[in-house]
Amino acid sequence: MDDGEPKQQAHAPGGYGQDVPQRSDIDDILRRKRKAREYKACYPCRQRKVKCDQSVPCKTCVVREHPELCTYHPPSESHPPAKRLSMGINQNGNDFSNGMVHVHGGTVTLPREDWERICAKLQTAENSLADLKNSVASVSEVSPNAPTNGYSPATAGNTPLAATAPIDSETSHVRTQGIHTYNDFTGQTVHVGPSSVPALVMALGKGDSQFPGIQDVLGKKSILPIFGLDNETATYPFVDLWGLPHASMQRAQELANALPNDTECLSFFRCYRETAHVVYPAVADVEGIESDLLLFLINRASTQGTAGITDEQIYGKDFHWIGLIFAILASGCQCSTLSRKERELTSQVYICCSFECLRFTNFLSHATLENIQTLLILGNVISNNMNAGVSWSLMGLTVRLSQTLGLHRMCPLSTPLPVRMARSRVWWALLWQDSLLSISYDRASSTTTIDHTIPLSPHTAPGTRTYMESMYRLCKVGLDIVRERQRPQNSQEALVRITEHRNELQEIMVDAADYLKDSRRCRSMRDQLEHWALYLHISYVTSELCRPAISPSTAGSDLSKTLRKVCIDSLTNTVEAFLGLQNMTPFATRSWASVHRSISTALLLGILGEHNRNERARSLLTNLVQVLGDVTASVDPAELSAPITRSVLALQRLLSIPAAQRKTSESGSQSSPSITQFNVDEINGVLNGDGSLTQSPLLGLELDSSPYALMESIVWGEKKSP
Repeated sequence: MDDGEPKQQAHAPGGYGQDVPQRSDIDDILRRKRKAREYKACYPCRQRKVKCDQSVPCKTCVVREHPELCTYHPPSESHPPAKRLSMGINQNGNDFSNGMVHVHGGTVTLPREDWERICAKLQTAENSLADLKNSVASVSEVSPNAPTNGYSPATAGNTPLAATAPIDSETSHVRTQGIHTYNDFTGQTVHVGPSSVPALVMALGKGDSQFPGIQDVLGKKSILPIFGLDNETATYPFVDLWGLPHASMQRAQELANALPNDTECLSFFRCYRETAHVVYPAVADVEGIESDLLLFLINRASTQGTAGITDEQIYGKDFHWIGLIFAILASGCQCSTLSRKERELTSQVYICCSFECLRFTNFLSHATLENIQTLLILGNVISNNMNAGVSWSLMGLTVRLSQTLGLHRMCPLSTPLPVRMARSRVWWALLWQDSLLSISYDRASSTTTIDHTIPLSPHTAPGTRTYMESMYRLCKVGLDIVRERQRPQNSQEALVRITEHRNELQEIMVDAADYLKDSRRCRSMRDQLEHWALYLHISYVTSELCRPAISPSTAGSDLSKTLRKVCIDSLTNTVEAFLGLQNMTPFATRSWASVHRSISTALLLGILGEHNRNERARSLLTNLVQVLGDVTASVDPAELSAPITRSVLALQRLLSIPAAQRKTSESGSQSSPSITQFNVDEINGVLNGDGSLTQSPLLGLELDSSPYALMESIVWGEKKSP
């Protein structure tokens, strides 16, 4: 080596000494490789330059009353800066941003047209994936002309639930859109969702080649009364009792005269507080209402004649409060010892008086928290009069009025705690009633948003949660179930969803107080009522959640194998809970929620034939028939509720049908739904044994494998003209 050579060449690394990049190129490469800083604060906090706790939504956004704006990506960006700067870099650190691929050992340069061609192919692939996703989603609703294939266990995990069995266009419509049945009184169309019990019957039995002859039995009939889903009376619930000028002094005087004497007022209020309010707490502060009622009665007693009555107040109380009192009296009357005819007539008068007070206040324009509570109690009373359809319609109005008051949103932190708790409890009482109606009819909930925090008492903790707190959580799960039914999903997705909700239900019971989990821990009548009521509702919601598992269309699938026994056990538990509640209070047979849920589950158990292979189910169904029979035997037939009388008759017929030899492959509650033990001639004889039917609805019907075919013939009334 010559001493005159430059020293820097002697120390250059091999292979790179002859091509050192320019300094500007090095800076550019280092700039691109620099790790971008991730966003940590949400966008509103970054813009305002305030502290953010990095939760979703963050505390600052909640305090400033814009939690919906709390996002960690700016509105104009789909990803944060770190992702934007790294979009052109793949996992190996290669940079494709300028048509150059920097490999560890050097640089590969691509022509611009090749780079654009690669990008175009990637875009095409992305569009194809999006189209494929849309196609898969649309398969769940089979078109009328689309060819159908039989069920294949090998593809069960990827097959939409609505297409797991051969179906025609009409059955496909029922499974995706629900059914249209008819009201007994008016003949008008009534829609019931596709996952309700009546719709499940229709979907499994109508137009299916596996069940020949069933389509001759099905028609435009009323399936709703036996489940308590129809309106038992066609009378308008808010009739004008007096025909006097609206909001006049004469009407105010009539309302004051309609209030019962002190003894009856306190008696009906006590019935409401100790029974109806325990089972369904629609009033946020029942103790405060009771205190105000005592003062009201004292003022009334000290006032002579009509001196305390004006067109704005009655004995010192405005019509908002008077309307709430009338609603409470109507509900308390239903829990009283009056005869059914007297109970219904008296409660109907109080309902009309309560609504008249609402008209006095122009509640549609000037709704108050008392008005919402009044409407919730009225809806509950009307449904207990077996007019659940009217209650459903009234619920829509109640939801809208609640939203005008902002009950569906959280109050500012500056709002006093008692006011926040009262508003929150009223909103969750609304969700409670909405969940009972929505899951029974399988109709979309009227409440589209549930972003409230459940109002938990500071005096309770996991393991000591009250009945009210447990029911709030349960109602949220019920509404989630109804909403998710509206989305198409395959059996694997359904299994995942059901598993998630089952975990939620189990957490509710784990967090509940001991007396809610074990009746032996109950120390009062209130504890007993709450225990059996929670047991009834959580068992029924579990059966609704697992309902697809007992459908013949899912036989052999993972869904059916995994959850069928859970569904059967939940149906059985619902009947047991109703019997326990009936032992505590006769109100169990007057409550629409308990009657509907017990009747639906009992009929499903009977039609599935569980009483022939499950001793517990048979014992409970027999006890249910006996209890309901005792109730109906001591009451004038003219005063009996149609759902109870028809269900007792149907259950008696089901239990009296003898069982034939069953297949040796069937065992326990996990066997596939089958009705092969029933002989058509024997069934026809049972149905005609009392002489009430001139012709059995099962004549000519072949009962091969559907447990729901028998249900259809039992619960559907006579044909109605459209």
